[in-house]
Amino acid sequence: MFRRKRFFCLSLVSTFVFILSVQPAFTQGLTPAKKTAVAWVDGAKATYDEIAKYIWDNPELSLVEFKASGKLQEYLAKNGFKIEKGVAGMPTAFVATWGSGKPVIGFLAEFDALPNLSQESGELTKTEIVPGGPGQGCGHNLFGTASCTAAIATKVAMEKHSIKGTIKVFGTPAEETLIGKVFMARDGVFDGTDIMITWHPGEENAVDYSSMLAMTSVKFQFKGKSAHGAAAPEMGRSALDAVELMNIAMNFMREHVVQEARIMYVVTKGGEVPNNVPPDAEVWYFIRAPRRTQVDHIWNWMQDVAKGAALMTQTKMSYNILAATWEVLPNKVLCKMGDANVTAIGPPSFTPEEQKFGEAMIKSLGKEVKGTAFDTTITHPDLRQTFPNVFVVKASSDQGNVSWMFPTLIFRAVNKAKGTPNHSWQMVSQTNTSPAMKGGVAVSKWMAASALDCLTEPEIISGAWKEHNQYLADTKYHHPIPADLKVPTFKDLYGIEPGAVPGAKK
Repeated sequence: MFRRKRFFCLSLVSTFVFILSVQPAFTQGLTPAKKTAVAWVDGAKATYDEIAKYIWDNPELSLVEFKASGKLQEYLAKNGFKIEKGVAGMPTAFVATWGSGKPVIGFLAEFDALPNLSQESGELTKTEIVPGGPGQGCGHNLFGTASCTAAIATKVAMEKHSIKGTIKVFGTPAEETLIGKVFMARDGVFDGTDIMITWHPGEENAVDYSSMLAMTSVKFQFKGKSAHGAAAPEMGRSALDAVELMNIAMNFMREHVVQEARIMYVVTKGGEVPNNVPPDAEVWYFIRAPRRTQVDHIWNWMQDVAKGAALMTQTKMSYNILAATWEVLPNKVLCKMGDANVTAIGPPSFTPEEQKFGEAMIKSLGKEVKGTAFDTTITHPDLRQTFPNVFVVKASSDQGNVSWMFPTLIFRAVNKAKGTPNHSWQMVSQTNTSPAMKGGVAVSKWMAASALDCLTEPEIISGAWKEHNQYLADTKYHHPIPADLKVPTFKDLYGIEPGAVPGAKK
């Protein structure tokens, strides 16, 4: 099988940038500062590989990413960043800062893994390392490492070329459970940032001019009264009946909400044995829709439904919000600038051996290979479209909240073969291989170059904020979680303690 190796080849490809709207001017090509940043990233390839591999080798679930967070903090501290640990009530959240004064450019770094995705690297069949253990099914080992690498490269260029400003890296845990940035945003951790830069592993080389679904994650608890189900059922009040009645009502509600909405639930507690009236029951809901306002409408109605279910069954109802996100707000000004940097620096290149591995991976998915397995072209954004009339990815991210607070630039880089689904063992198999590493190195350069444009060309920041504020005039941002809501516990999310995760050290 194709095993992870170190490759250091990255072609510089020049392609014509596709721009269809008039935006503020910015520097075309590579300035001396950008060349410095790109050269630093090239020199740090071995370090990038080592850190990304370490995080892959030590997959950690949301809120307990101590090894990953610590490794990234160590990387940043060694390169002159001051670290603030444990922000927003999460031990693995951090802020790394270098520089002073305006502008302030932020980088978002994710690093959590997913449950039940343990998988050997570079294998074409499902081969668990730890049965039932976690794995890097969304490439966050690459994500956090690239964001930190980009920030350090930016800092190196600023020092050499006397560029003023502040660089911050926000270590954001628990993205897979949509928690980290939600609570960090509410608690003011991001305040003062001028531009936010981030990315996500994928199968395209591009800036991301799209949106994602807004969502709310909430658990409803019902408390009734236990009784013998045969001898004295009249003495009991069934919490499970309340859950079932709520679910029935929510299913009828589907007809009366926007067609794009998705209302999903699982019953997480329904009683112990059939011959006892269940005194406690719980149901976990996800509400998704293209706009936060649509989710809020459903959420407000849902609370009435839950109250009604409790009233009908003479039970007591409570709920616990776990997370709530906004849709992603793209920014044309930043996308135009970012696209130019992708074009000037170029996408990653892949060897014939790597492409053959990618082809074999595609075939293992039962799909037909069309063109190269790992894309070596650049996908340019169609800036003729204007939010909200842009493509909406059928998923949610806590980056959405950040994107409504600050103009945000999001990149995609090729780290997987075409058609590989996220949150799959096939994705885990690839996120520790050389093609995945190459994509992470490439996007580190794109992000650093874009940060340098923002630092040196004030009209980019002012233009991005002008566009951003136009949307805020119509849609006022609010934090979608209560001001006093505490960060969920690991057990709230997974139903077990961290030590019970397969492969966890006791």
